[in-house]
Amino acid sequence: MTPLPRLPMIALAAALMTACSPPAATTPTSVSETTVTLEEVVGAEQPWGMAFLPDGSLLFTEKAGGLKYFAAGSSAAAVAVAGVPPAFTEGQAGYLGIALGPDFAESRLVYVALSSGTAEANSTLVVRGRLTEDASALEGVEEVFRGDLRETAYHYGSRLAFANDGTLFITVGEGYVHMQEAQDPKTTHGKVIRVNPDGSIPADNPFADGVAGNPAVWSYGHRNPQGLYYDGMSGTLWATEHGPKGGDELNIITKGTNYGWPAITYGIDYSGKIISDKTEAPGMAQPELYWVPSIAPSGLTMLTSDVYPGWKGDLFAGGMNGPSGLVLVRIDLQDGKVIGKEDLMKGEYAIRDVVQGPDGYLYVATKDFDGIFKLVPGE
Repeated sequence: MTPLPRLPMIALAAALMTACSPPAATTPTSVSETTVTLEEVVGAEQPWGMAFLPDGSLLFTEKAGGLKYFAAGSSAAAVAVAGVPPAFTEGQAGYLGIALGPDFAESRLVYVALSSGTAEANSTLVVRGRLTEDASALEGVEEVFRGDLRETAYHYGSRLAFANDGTLFITVGEGYVHMQEAQDPKTTHGKVIRVNPDGSIPADNPFADGVAGNPAVWSYGHRNPQGLYYDGMSGTLWATEHGPKGGDELNIITKGTNYGWPAITYGIDYSGKIISDKTEAPGMAQPELYWVPSIAPSGLTMLTSDVYPGWKGDLFAGGMNGPSGLVLVRIDLQDGKVIGKEDLMKGEYAIRDVVQGPDGYLYVATKDFDGIFKLVPGE
């Protein structure tokens, strides 16, 4: 196990805001007395998404390695799960997000997001299939959602989350070269998608009639959302998304809302070029929190257990890159509002995903070739 230092850590520039209002002062640094150590659970090569089964076993995706199963309490390596369609795996493409169907105990349905197609024409694809009793394969695999085609291997989004009403939210990146289309509700580039579990369109989607937008679109103006969490207690959908050079965001996602990219942004292009001289505009939502410099946020969950003193009810986001990346961020919430943040494990790991297991502990998947780890609280 790798011991972690006492906290606090230095806070980044961030803001506490409400939708469509100017940003407030920088978010204060939260300081907790809780310490954690990392305990390796299973080795993995470029793990991307995780989903725990009710018995504590783990399904996870590897970017190029497909879907894997790790039995609870096992000392053996994870094993491959057959049946998932082939993925396009160049650049940022590959096997990506994963979620269990809300009725998994009865249906055993597993939902997997992946990049599908060729370098010249590919898209975000979500499929579902029934996990066999021995967890060796997905059977009856069928398409749930397929995004618009693009000719780039970047910005897929691909996080999945189910709402209380059983509908499925899917994040879709704008493919980088299609950034302007993030502002067009008629495309799926740079959107949060909402569909029924079988892929059909809910009647109350904002563009369900297909006149002003794509029927599957729930919100738009996103860049590359790689964190998604639905709070079943409050009905709040939270998302993190990558900004360019600076301007990563935490947002509350609501029906039909425009989140501004690229018309407004707190970041600049990687070249230093100004993407937009505006950070706010009428009719465009402001983030609850933003990061300058970037942390490349990926993975998002809320702690609902009492395992870590003082952390219950807070959000946790992974950070993968950038000047202030390699971090797990605790986002301190009070009454649904961000009141502070704390950087954990700073400089140690690039974290691709973070989830809470059925045992109440937090688990992180590291971005590159390390594995999946359990966060164990200190004495």
